[in-house]
Amino acid sequence: MRLGWKVFWLMLAGIALIQFAVAFFPSLTGQAKVTQPISFNHKKHAGELSLPCTTCHQSVESQTFAGLPQTETCMTCHAAVLTKNPEEEKIRQFAARKEPIPWQRIYRVPPSVFFSHRRHVTLGKIECAACHGKMAEQTSPPVAPLVSQTMQWCMECHNQRKVSVDCNACHK
Repeated sequence: MRLGWKVFWLMLAGIALIQFAVAFFPSLTGQAKVTQPISFNHKKHAGELSLPCTTCHQSVESQTFAGLPQTETCMTCHAAVLTKNPEEEKIRQFAARKEPIPWQRIYRVPPSVFFSHRRHVTLGKIECAACHGKMAEQTSPPVAPLVSQTMQWCMECHNQRKVSVDCNACHK
């Protein structure tokens, strides 16, 4: 019976260690907090101006990756001074230096998973907010995903939509 208690305490310690690691070292779980080079206001662009996500994330309907906005995409609207916002000036500075804006991705899928934005958005007719949350309400860039995209979360969506839950459909 003594071995049973040892196993119990080892398991309890292991669970506590995992919870500690997730809480205090988010980079270990792939959910590290990031800082963006420009404090982009999604609420202003997607909310107040009603710009669709595809205005900035132009490859979302045609490619596997949604892509992050290129400097030229931002300059389509921001070549002229629209406001006195210093964040807008940063865009023009990147353009003047002919540099890409070094956006940081906050959503990542494990290397073993194949995910296609085109498949989900164009073929599946899934709205961006279904996976990315209320991005259009954010006045500053989120530092971490707004939606925790776990395998269970994906499976629930697949089951609700009655689409394949075959492992090979998503896993490499």
